[in-house]
Order: sequence, then structure tokens, then C-alpha cells
Amino acid sequence: MNERVPKTEQFLDLPDAWRSRLPRWLNFRQLAVSAFFVVLVLLFAVEHRSRAQSQAPQASLLTQSQAEADRKSTGCVTCHVSSDEPTMHPTGTVRLGCVDCHGGDATASLPAGAATDSASYQQVKNRAHRQPRNSVFSRNPEGAERVFTKWLRESYEYVRFVNPGDLRVAPQTCGTADCHAAEVLKVSTSMMTHGGMLWAAALYNNGSFPLKNARFGESYSTDGLPQSMRTVPPPTPEETRAKGILPELTPLERWELSQPGNVLRVFERGGAKKGEIGNPNPEEESGRPDDKLGERGFGTLLRTDPVFLGLQKTRLLDPLLSLPGTNDQPGDYRGSGCSACHVIYANDRSPEHSGPYARFGHLGELWLHLVG
Repeated sequence: MNERVPKTEQFLDLPDAWRSRLPRWLNFRQLAVSAFFVVLVLLFAVEHRSRAQSQAPQASLLTQSQAEADRKSTGCVTCHVSSDEPTMHPTGTVRLGCVDCHGGDATASLPAGAATDSASYQQVKNRAHRQPRNSVFSRNPEGAERVFTKWLRESYEYVRFVNPGDLRVAPQTCGTADCHAAEVLKVSTSMMTHGGMLWAAALYNNGSFPLKNARFGESYSTDGLPQSMRTVPPPTPEETRAKGILPELTPLERWELSQPGNVLRVFERGGAKKGEIGNPNPEEESGRPDDKLGERGFGTLLRTDPVFLGLQKTRLLDPLLSLPGTNDQPGDYRGSGCSACHVIYANDRSPEHSGPYARFGHLGELWLHLVG
């Protein structure tokens, strides 16, 4: 019977003379694994530091000099030469550079005389602009239609570049130091953003959730992931009763983990015995699946709550302020976050409908720096 080879020899075949000089505690396999994890930790720390720097609250921009603002727009103005106003504040009371709001690379400058179809022009543009992950935004970044949660999958840097008013980035743009911090916080927790009132009414009135006060709401982190919202410090029961201040809103639960609020629904009329997930019933009539709940315990045989499923599928209030408008019909042309209300849009090119903004069509004032 062959003897087991020591781990050191399995990992590295060293000459006997060298192996005899190695300390007994030295294990190359362990060292390699440890070194690998150290490298991963270092890479994570570098990325986290870079993201933290990009998302850190800026110093007060109210005291910024015009020279400092111009320096932050040096490369941008070599291409964007016909902007209506340098910032969203045409009164000139606030001095801002392009990267203060949009991010990007202001050091990328267009060579003099470069044609828009030249390789040098495209190279500078790609360096200055943040690029999307989904190609749907490449074709029409500001007016892409019905993107819904595709918008949440875009990077923090790209969202900021295209729409500095988006709620994922607004704390570092509109809500930065000495600017509109209080307004951004209030919008981020408003009913126009979380939509908790609809979910609360549907779940409570259908017996799916026992509490009348809203418990579930829609909110997203800087990475586009669902997050909870909490009131700090928590409100008293009297404040909740008299003023409607909620202690917490959490993301909507996964429907397959839900349980029916009304256990008597098991006696509803239906066809044959309920099928199992992943095991369809071949005798079930095509196009007319059985709606009867299973006889077994909660969460089995599709015995889940139909209201939670309906809310997940229909999303009746979407797109809320965390998402852009559908941009496919009058009344739904808008951006996300602060820009949804404070950037002026036109429904069409008719002066009767859209007034002086008709010349911009449904792209509205998205292309211009004008606060409504």
C-alpha cells in the first residue's frame, strides 16, 4: 500500500536538501491560500475606498470660486459649447463645475478641429463620459422607453452622469453640503418614492398582513438594491397614530415565501388536486390552470398569498420616483428623483399643449439647465 504523500510535497516538489531546511510550521498550500485572500481583501479595500471617495459628501460648493468651477469644466466645454446655462442656477448665485453634479472626467479635452466622426473625438468622448452597462441606454440615454428596473442595474457613476437628480446619487449632488440636503432626504422617504400606501391598503384589506399601518415600501441603495427605511429615533405609538410617522418600511417579500392570510381559502372551489412547483399536472386543462390552494401546510403546493404575488407582478405604482418615467406617452416623459419634478418636460411639439417648451418635443428641458 502506498504511503500518503505529505501536503507540502503535493503542493511543491522541493529537493530534499531544501526541504530539510524548511521550518516545520511552513506550509506552502496554506501560504498560497492566505496570500490569495490577502490580495482579495486589498482589492476590495481599494475599490471600496474609490467608491467611498466618489460618494463622499463634497465640501460646501457655495464658497467655491469661479476659477475652481471653471477648472472642473475645462474639458467639457471643448465639446459642449452651446449650453443654455453653465448650471441649473441661471441666476449665477451658485458657481458649479460640470463634474460637481455629473461626475465624469473634466480633464478629457477635444483636440482643436476634431471632427465628430473621427477616432480622436470618440476616444475623448469615451474617456470623459461614463458608459452604460445596458445597450438600451447607449441609443437614447435620457429618453429610453420603459426601462423600469434596468435603470437600477446601471452603475452609480453612470446614473450620476446622466441624471444627477436621481435619488441614488442625489445626496452627493443636489443634497451635498449646504445645498438641498433636507429636501433630498424628505423626497427619498416620501410616498411618491416608496408607494407604501397602496401596498398597505391591498395587503390589509385582503387579510394578507395583519397590521393596518404600512409595513412595506420601495427604496433602493446607491447600488440599486432594495433597502429598508427606518425613522431615527423611532416614533412613539401616539406619533404614529396622530401623525402617521412610521417606524420602518421594508422591501416587499418574495411571493413564494408568503403565507395566505385567510386559511379558509383552502376550501375554495377548483379543479383537480393542486400541482407541485416543478411538477406540472399533465391532465390540467390547457390555458385554465387550477386556482385552488393546496391542502398541505403554509408555503407548500403553491399555498402562498395571492396578494403578495399580485403586487409583485402588477407593480401598479411603478415607475415611482426611484425610476425614470416610461417616456412613451404624454404625461410620462420625465427623469427620476429630483429631476422628475424640477426639470421641465414637454409632452409634444404643440405650443398649445407645451407652451414655450414645445420646440424641444418630449425630450423637454432634459437637455438644458433649467429648474422648473
